[in-house]
Amino acid sequence: MGRLVAIGGGTFEEIDALNRISVELSGKALPNILFIGTARQDSTNPLTSCKKSFKRVCPGTIVKKLSIIRSTYTEAEMDELLSWADIIFVGGGNTAYMLEEWKKVGLDRKLMEIYRKDSAVITGISAGAICWFTTGYTDSAMFSGEEDWSYQWIKPQTALYRGAFCPHYNDWKRSGFDEEVMKAVNGAAENGAANDPSAKSLDESDLISTVRYQDSEIRAIALDDCAAFVEENGSVRFAAASDQAHAYVWTADGKKLVL
Repeated sequence: MGRLVAIGGGTFEEIDALNRISVELSGKALPNILFIGTARQDSTNPLTSCKKSFKRVCPGTIVKKLSIIRSTYTEAEMDELLSWADIIFVGGGNTAYMLEEWKKVGLDRKLMEIYRKDSAVITGISAGAICWFTTGYTDSAMFSGEEDWSYQWIKPQTALYRGAFCPHYNDWKRSGFDEEVMKAVNGAAENGAANDPSAKSLDESDLISTVRYQDSEIRAIALDDCAAFVEENGSVRFAAASDQAHAYVWTADGKKLVL
């Protein structure tokens, strides 16, 4: 187990308080920050915003980037950047695209190993939060440009936690998450395990953790913008950068808790 902060969404100006948690978890006065913007094809805007946020939170800190779309790295160069980082921030965007590109260069395996060795704090927003759960409720189809798209389940190969995850839960368009989760929790998914957010896939590692909160097994988590799931070596809590931001969890017995 390691340290991870999964953020539901929001602008970088809104999530300074959540990035401060990552700094505190790092245990460093001036942690090295590595930004991974694959989900937005390494666009410079999220990187710039990330730098500004961490410099507000921790003046003097250095933020570098790992840009696997716009740059080419040897494995040694990639490993050097990853080992330099005390905090690794994964930006939002197209989850499916991000995971495909990570797999091509082995970044998915490297990030999971970093978490399991607890050599850096892993944090991320939206797509950068979905990817750590066995199933995510994603809008990746939106990036196809087609008008008739819908939210869908995605099963990331980078999963560290067993269960379903939904970012931007305060967006009314995500309301279908509740219905899909309850189908699964109640054992009524139309297509069996394929739709069950907590089902183990055939190749799923036993290293994937079951999330427990206040002695309850958690089957699904949804986060408003500016809310975060925080795990530190097995200890789970939830945080918010706004009074209006909440976390929502579904327990194994079908209860929905608002935190």
